[in-house]
Amino acid sequence: MINRYEAMFILKVNLGEGKTKELLHYINDVILRNKGEIISSGIWQENKKLAYSIKKEKEGTYYLVNFKVDSSLISAMQQEYKLNENILRFMFIKLV
Repeated sequence: MINRYEAMFILKVNLGEGKTKELLHYINDVILRNKGEIISSGIWQENKKLAYSIKKEKEGTYYLVNFKVDSSLISAMQQEYKLNENILRFMFIKLV
């Protein structure tokens, strides 16, 4: 069943402009490869101080993506995101 989701990613800040663009492309590409449709995506906040350290990082870039995808593919997508060391945290929310 196709559902609408919102995903928030916290990314490392010290990657450099080229690596950051590559990472944002990778995040979107995972959704598209899983037959998803991106509704909107963009950087929500850059160099935001974190409440606590995540993987020894004290700041993060927040990236927000709204998309539609088959709900059976969400766990596979999350597993792929976990393998990327430049993604500090992510959260998926199913929209009604």
